[in-house]
Amino acid sequence: MEIKHNDSTINRPWGERPIDAPVVPVDLHAFTEQLMLEEAWQKNERNSITVFKTDQLTVVLMALHAGTETTPATVDGTGVMNLQVLDGSIRFSAGSDVLELTRGQMVMLHEHIPFTINANQESVCLLTMTRENNSNKDIPSPLH
Repeated sequence: MEIKHNDSTINRPWGERPIDAPVVPVDLHAFTEQLMLEEAWQKNERNSITVFKTDQLTVVLMALHAGTETTPATVDGTGVMNLQVLDGSIRFSAGSDVLELTRGQMVMLHEHIPFTINANQESVCLLTMTRENNSNKDIPSPLH
């Protein structure tokens, strides 16, 4: 198996880290602290980091300031999405459904259903998106 790493960026210049390998440890607490120390968190409504990514699965940790509303997005293709609130509280709207989610709660969503996320307070969420194995395209992150 080819090990894949992230690319260094202006916002994260300190080097590569594995995002796909036979074993990829993920320290959600450390990544959350990192997100909140970065300049992007200080200047923007949200900050996120992809912690795992393959053609079939993408896992993104995101931090949202209170009052942040994401632009409407959908899960493309033949995938599903899981959004878990790790801290804080959000309003998740999908179609005619509006859910208030707090720490420890999550929602599952099938493809082609428009959704938005509104942070009721400073919140941290873990977004997991899947795609069937027959696709060679990367899974787009609707929240980047």
